Parts: sequence; C-alpha cells; structure tokens
Amino acid sequence: FYKTLKMSIVEASIENKVTAEAETQPKLRVAIQGVPGAFHDIAARHFFGADRVDIVPAHTFRQLVEQVENGAADTGLMAIENTIAGSIIGNYRLLTASKLRAVGEVYLRIRQNLMALPGQRIEDVREVHSHPIAIAQCDEFFAQHPHIRLVEMEDTALSAQRIAQQQIKGVGAI
Repeated sequence: FYKTLKMSIVEASIENKVTAEAETQPKLRVAIQGVPGAFHDIAARHFFGADRVDIVPAHTFRQLVEQVENGAADTGLMAIENTIAGSIIGNYRLLTASKLRAVGEVYLRIRQNLMALPGQRIEDVREVHSHPIAIAQCDEFFAQHPHIRLVEMEDTALSAQRIAQQQIKGVGAI
C-alpha cells in the first residue's frame, strides 16, 4: 500500500525557528508521536538530517504539543493530512488551541506492510494491531480477509515492537 502523509513542523515561537542548514548547531530535540522507527521518526530524520536530531517520543499528539510548549523539545513534527484518511482534524485543533504554529512541512510516501512472526501465514493471523490511520489506509486489504480482527493501538511501530518482543503468534501489525 502506498500513501502520502503530509506532516507539519511545529514550533512555539518565531525566535526558535528551525533551519536545517547549520551543521555546527547542537542536535535538535524533535518531538514525534510514536517511537523510533515510526513514520514520524523517518520524516523528522529526512527533514532535519538523520544525524542532526534527537527524537523525543510522545504517545499522543497532545503530548507532542505539550513537549514543544514546555521546552522538553525544540520543535515537533506531526501529521496533518493523509491521502486516504484526509485531514487529521484533531491535530489541526491541537495546533489552533496551542501556542504552536506550522513553520515547515514534509511529505512522506508511506508503504504499509503487514508483519507477523516468522513462519506465520495470512491464514494464521487472527488480529492486527496498529494505529487507526494505518488501519484505515489498509481497509481494502482487510475487507478481503474478514477473519482478521482489527485492533486500534497508539502507534504502528510500537505495535510491531510489542509483537516481536512478546513473541505473540496469531497477531500481526501494520
């Protein structure tokens, strides 16, 4: 599945505006929703430069906004549009209600993959855990596999990480 995700770079003030050109600056603390390996992580490293960022993970977009506002992160990156799911209204609301504003954007081509533990076939998968947007992006696929129960989780990468660490058979992640 290929989709495009538009993400905005958000900051608290114009004085702290982030630029990607100065290599001598200290690493930027970039708040993302998700964990290392998540799409937001990939987008942040693409936009700012892989070796220029220290990722500050957040479980929710609200927590991301709080981290930027309270100075725990220098800047943040959050999804605001998705070619399949459309505008992510909740994130627009968070921006409107906060002291943050969008100061840049990055587009990331998303390729979703269904993952499970080695040796499992699609017939063995009873559940798939993932972020609601990822599930929505793959609804046509899952319509062809009605035996799979879809379980919404806070993050795509975190879902895969849990399954791998706990060695959960019969459960996949997008």
